[in-house]
Amino acid sequence: MRSLLAFTVTALSLGAPALSKLYQSITDLKQTHYDYVIVGGGTAGSVVAARLSEDEKNKVLVIEAGVDNANIQNIIVPFLGVQALNTLVDWNYTSTPQVGMKNRTIPLARGHVLGGSSSINYMTWNRGSNDVWDTFAKLSGDDGWSWNNVEKYNSEVSRLVAPADGHNTSGQIIPSAHGNGPVEVSLPGFAQELEPKVLQTSKELGGRFRYNEDFNAGDMIGIGYVQSSIGHGERSSSATAYLVPALGRDNLDVVVNSRAVKIRASKKAPDGGNTTIDTVEIAQSATGPRFNVTATKEVILSGGVFGSPQLLMLSGIGPKEELDKLGVPVVLDSPDVGRNLMEHPLLSVYYTVNSNNTFDDVIRDPSAASVLLEQWKNNRTGLMVLPAAGNTAAFMKNPDNFTVDGTPAGFDPSTGPRSGNTEIIFVNGFAALGPQTQPTEGHFMTVIGGVVSPTSRGTFTLNSTNPFDYPIIDPQLLTTNYDVQTMLQVMRDVDTFVAQPAWKDYVIKPLREFVDDADREDYIRANSVTINHCVGTARMGPGGVENGVVDGQLRVKGVNGLRIVDASIYPIIPENHPQAAAYILGERIADLIKSGKSY
Repeated sequence: MRSLLAFTVTALSLGAPALSKLYQSITDLKQTHYDYVIVGGGTAGSVVAARLSEDEKNKVLVIEAGVDNANIQNIIVPFLGVQALNTLVDWNYTSTPQVGMKNRTIPLARGHVLGGSSSINYMTWNRGSNDVWDTFAKLSGDDGWSWNNVEKYNSEVSRLVAPADGHNTSGQIIPSAHGNGPVEVSLPGFAQELEPKVLQTSKELGGRFRYNEDFNAGDMIGIGYVQSSIGHGERSSSATAYLVPALGRDNLDVVVNSRAVKIRASKKAPDGGNTTIDTVEIAQSATGPRFNVTATKEVILSGGVFGSPQLLMLSGIGPKEELDKLGVPVVLDSPDVGRNLMEHPLLSVYYTVNSNNTFDDVIRDPSAASVLLEQWKNNRTGLMVLPAAGNTAAFMKNPDNFTVDGTPAGFDPSTGPRSGNTEIIFVNGFAALGPQTQPTEGHFMTVIGGVVSPTSRGTFTLNSTNPFDYPIIDPQLLTTNYDVQTMLQVMRDVDTFVAQPAWKDYVIKPLREFVDDADREDYIRANSVTINHCVGTARMGPGGVENGVVDGQLRVKGVNGLRIVDASIYPIIPENHPQAAAYILGERIADLIKSGKSY
């Protein structure tokens, strides 16, 4: 889908005010001492900055390595969001060759822009089942993460708004399950031909394929409408919802194009005590000058699943053997830094369809795309108000008779009965993912399948001591038999679904026929990619550094003054799209800090 429109930073007429507290260079800052220094203006970091700066006594600095999010068309227009990948607003990380994927290297997108990945993701909004949060509480040893205790923070994050087309949403969502926060969440605002067929098939099959009125009401299982962080036809991100509205505050500074390259203590630790991290070293290029800022209360890392462990290890906090290899002086031997990397593998299968109402012609024809973009600019309606993914999706359990060699009968690594093992997304056109390329003619349906309760675990480590070098990221995708067999189950479920009567006159044929499971597995390994949901590289856990990088309040174990608030701390990967959880992290930790439950 990369051919749709070229990436542009066209200034859109959105009426946004000039933001005097947003600095383009670290040299523009008027001070070097703050109460809180937040490294990363991404999904969770923006939440923490906005909430802490509500107290005018708190002086807060946000350091963002990427650019300002304002007026970037491919961020703002939902359907163009896919075009932001592999551009200046993406870190453009790449995995090592993946042995489970025929030694292919896999792109790993992360937002390099204010709002972080909430500015470049596909905007799907899942807060996670109640089981996800109860498992967070169990694995962290902190009941504050249980659903009963985070429900109030979920309500403070987002609010339901009308879809762009203003259609009647009765039966498609449960309004009482939603809150009154700044992130705007809506149902699809442009109807597509697939929706009635998907829902009719759900009704016919029932059981594992049953209808779910609202994925954000505590139980993720079933087929339903996708909810997205979109309001009034535009992306709603942590930058637009939290950070930008706070920039008028005198006690909040935000600097972009500036990378934190090291954190350290300005004073020696007391005998028998922990080192207190209070200094952040910043640079704008590998060879440029270094600048220091000081946090009098806390340094908060919100650099994301790759940025936070990289900064820890560059600063001497990480596995001793890894640091010793690179000659990094060890400040703290924290063996779990960079471990426990988890990701959702994703696979697409394709069907030719008897319809002219897919988006294939829009992808192939820039003039058609321009007409639709002009419609969006005029009144925020039409195809451009949708994410490039589908309007309907399914989260499913593996069937009761599902077995995998080497695991006990009934093995289920998910967080509970309300969390899925797989996800299926129905896309109204050819979604050219991974090695696939857009056909020059024809009309298609893409069915995207994913393993959302994977058992594969990967690693992250430094490539060098240069903070501007890319790290070594090995998600070890599809390296367990369970993950491969579950992806095969996804393919079987898709076959079952599309074989139902609702598709009889619509689906012409699959783009590829499979001989047997060996043929399917070969296709899986040759074509799977990721859905860019990496988490877990600085996981939380109870006890000391031998069991997690941070404690239940996300304080880095073994040092003082340092906290991590981003998806790197997830102890398990949620069986859903994880952005909403990052907002909830930010809300809870900001509340803990403001209430005085800090260092």
